[in-house]
Amino acid sequence: RCGNNITGLACCNILYPSPRYSGQLHIKELYVSQCDRNKGTGKAIMRFIARLALEQECLSLSWNAEKSNPGANRFYQALGGRINDHIVNYYLHGESLSKLASGI
Repeated sequence: RCGNNITGLACCNILYPSPRYSGQLHIKELYVSQCDRNKGTGKAIMRFIARLALEQECLSLSWNAEKSNPGANRFYQALGGRINDHIVNYYLHGESLSKLASGI
C-alpha cells in the first residue's frame, strides 16, 4: 500500500485463439501507483502473472502498451518483452463503430 491506497493491481484472462493452440494469458490492465513505481512492485506483479501463466499451462503471455508511454515500454522490454511484428491491433471507434453496428 501507498498510504491508504492500493500499491498495484492487474487484470488478466486466458485466451484460446484456436483449438490447436494452448492458452495465452493476456494482461488487460496493469497499474502501479505513482509513489510505488521503480521499487519492484511492477516486476513482482509481472512475475506472479508469469507463474500463473505457467501453472495454467499457457505457452505465452501478452499485453499492450501505449507508444506514448516510454517508461512502461522500457519496463516491459527490461523484463524481456518483445514487440510482436506479426499482429496488427484493429479497433472501431465512433462513426465506424456505429456504421458496423447498424449494418451499413
